[in-house]
Amino acid sequence: METMTAIFTNLQFIRPMALWSLPVVLFILWYLQRNHGKDDGWAKICDPHLLQAIKIKSAGKGSNWSLLLWPISIIAVLAIAGPAFRKMPTPVIKNQSALVIVLDVSRSMLADDIKPNRLERAKFKINDILDQRKDGQTALVVYAGDAFVVTPLTDDTETIALMLKAIAPDIMPVQGSRVDIALNKAQQLLQQAGYVTGDVLLVGDGVNLNKAQIAAKKLLDNRITTSVLAIGTKEGAPIPTAQGFVKDTAGNIVVPKLQVSALKKLATAGNGRFAQISGNSSDIDYLIPTQVEQNSKSQTDTEDAYDTEKLIDEGPWLVLLLLPLFVLLFRKGLLLALFLVVGLQTPQSSYALTWDDLWLNADQKAAKQLQNGQVDAAFETAKSDNWKATAAFRKKDYTQASELFNDGSADGFYNQGNALAQSGKLQEALEAYNQSLQIRADDEDTLYNKKQVEQALEQQQQNKDQQDQEQNQEQEQQNQEQDQQDQQSGEDKQQDKQDSDGKEQDGEEQSGEENQDQGDNPQQQEQESESESGEMTEEEKKQQQQQEKELAQEDEKAAEQEAKERQQQEVKLTPEELAENAENKEAIEQWLRRIPDDPGGLLRRKFYYQYNQQNHKPDETDDW
Repeated sequence: METMTAIFTNLQFIRPMALWSLPVVLFILWYLQRNHGKDDGWAKICDPHLLQAIKIKSAGKGSNWSLLLWPISIIAVLAIAGPAFRKMPTPVIKNQSALVIVLDVSRSMLADDIKPNRLERAKFKINDILDQRKDGQTALVVYAGDAFVVTPLTDDTETIALMLKAIAPDIMPVQGSRVDIALNKAQQLLQQAGYVTGDVLLVGDGVNLNKAQIAAKKLLDNRITTSVLAIGTKEGAPIPTAQGFVKDTAGNIVVPKLQVSALKKLATAGNGRFAQISGNSSDIDYLIPTQVEQNSKSQTDTEDAYDTEKLIDEGPWLVLLLLPLFVLLFRKGLLLALFLVVGLQTPQSSYALTWDDLWLNADQKAAKQLQNGQVDAAFETAKSDNWKATAAFRKKDYTQASELFNDGSADGFYNQGNALAQSGKLQEALEAYNQSLQIRADDEDTLYNKKQVEQALEQQQQNKDQQDQEQNQEQEQQNQEQDQQDQQSGEDKQQDKQDSDGKEQDGEEQSGEENQDQGDNPQQQEQESESESGEMTEEEKKQQQQQEKELAQEDEKAAEQEAKERQQQEVKLTPEELAENAENKEAIEQWLRRIPDDPGGLLRRKFYYQYNQQNHKPDETDDW
């Protein structure tokens, strides 16, 4: 009975406009049957006693069977309208579980009743939570006298862990403990991301119970649970500062104690769980199942918000009800003919059927195979492009996945952008994200992924410009070296030419003197003419040998110079030089250490800017 009630409660029609044809069909049946019982013209040509006999045999018996047309028509119209009471999720490459971590960053978190202090231990626990969240999206909100978003909902837990290191009380514009503002900020993040349900985990040491309970109940009305991880001890400890400890207006040292009772009441108001920090993972193991149990519910609700559920058409089952009614309308011998037609068909190959084959369609089977990790089988089984694309994405065939994500929806373009980004086509991925934002402009995931792709494109362009610059510098250096070599070669040739000209000039002067002597003494000229040719040949040989010797000496000097230069480049530094370099390095490091190390500076400026932009700033009296 409960099943039938649930069916009629969830009953919908996929094609409701088809129901308008039902009264038209019923009217036509009524009109035909009404006219069928009237005088059909036989009375004009037949005798009354013969007419009565004809009507008994022809029409009287068939009128009862014609009533079957009424249920047949009604069932047929309902089947065409597509009755549905079940839903099948469509594939969306997007983690559906959502968790917002709300961290207390007030000065009371610096108390060292647990070592090293409450804030550092809270960071350790958050890192453990991030390590356990292999799936799902996570956001981080910090609060003191006001609340600020560190990271929106994202599945990049490494970025959250990196930002967590810079969290400290001094980055907050105003001190206090406004948990209610932080819870409202968490609700805004979930709603902006399109989630209709989610979980909030508060990590802190105390609350303003009245305001916090109101905020937690408001979140619960929106199907958002609030759990609490309490940090600290009931005894508490002073808050250390550079001048000593934090004091109140009366000059007394402030000792913030863990407000266990108030935090438990807050968790109860938010329908969540409460755990106090422990030295092992028992606290996280107790809190995390709350997120796991809500995973399937969160997934279904999120799909409703994004129109990612598909109604299952139950119309074919109604067609089965028509078969016995049609059988009753068959005339005698028609069933035999049907049996002969079907029975004499050529045998076809038979396949084994499983229970799922009878009740699940191809896409439902593919979804089940994906859940079991059978990615290749799911790709072969799926019929729709969405499920095929999902299977292709899971088996890292990003090119095919990007081609199949083409339904024109915001999720389709978003998934296509993810596939293109994974395949390295960043520019095409950016265009897909832009098309998704044209349909759904405020989608946080799409905006975040688009920003990541834009940064990757900028980095690629910077790397390319740097490579081009290095290549240009290498080319210029090679050109300069070539010019120097050409210049050196020209100088060597000019020097050789000058030496050769000087030697020729000396030879000409010597020859002139000899000719003059020979002119003065003709007989001596005749006697020496016979041996002149031999003496000139020996002199030329001497000159050639002298030139070769000088060139060899120049080459040897150049080789020695190059060797000296190489030796100067490869020579090891002396101990004095090493000590001097070490002193210079230490001086540079000391200078760098003077620069203040402020990893949270960017967050501080961001939070101060957002705080100053508010028209109505929150009021908070406590400074810890």
